[in-house]
Amino acid sequence: MRLGFGGLLSDEQWQRLLQAGTRRGFRGSERIIRQGDEDDTVYLLAHGTVKVSLLRSDGIESLVAVRGPGEALGEMAALSGLPRTVTVSVLTGPCHTRALSGERFRRIVHDMGLDRVLWEHVVRRQQESEAVRTETASLTSRERLGEAMIRLSFPLHGVSAGAPDARELLVTQRELGVAVGRSLSWVQGEIRKLRDEGVIATKRGSIVIHSEERLRKAVESSTNSDNRRIVE
Repeated sequence: MRLGFGGLLSDEQWQRLLQAGTRRGFRGSERIIRQGDEDDTVYLLAHGTVKVSLLRSDGIESLVAVRGPGEALGEMAALSGLPRTVTVSVLTGPCHTRALSGERFRRIVHDMGLDRVLWEHVVRRQQESEAVRTETASLTSRERLGEAMIRLSFPLHGVSAGAPDARELLVTQRELGVAVGRSLSWVQGEIRKLRDEGVIATKRGSIVIHSEERLRKAVESSTNSDNRRIVE
């Protein structure tokens, strides 16, 4: 299953884009894109997963997204001409990409008649960013944790999924803490509660969310319980 920009394309269109690029491979925790750089190369992610992080004004690097196969990485700089606004690093590798200069990417997209599709993708990215800002401004810590776990995870398929909306989270609990503005110990405590309730399962290097719906209900129930105690 392709995600992001590639998920909006047919198999033929995606393959044509890949063939237009130069093979680039990345391993370990290697950086693919660095925040602040003025390079406009677009990387089409064919295999592997990456994490997208933002260096905040206080010097802390905050995880904002994870991306999988099908994603176009660095397309915003190619369209705007502005420096990179985020850092993109390997999460699970090796990552196989095809690299195109910004000018070549724009030209091929135009020649293939995909300008409208690309802008649809850009709008979706902007909506994602707005959703994260809304989480920060209006949700409780537990609600932010639940939404971050869903947003930063990937759908699970096949026998291991267990439920149609099962997901796997590959980021660390420390990264989750930074993403929701809470300490590592707080996140560890909340993860234990969710595991004890049977909402998630933990294993080395990942967390399996049995059901997106169950996670949201568990977080909401916990928040409502806390609110009742405050009122009492």
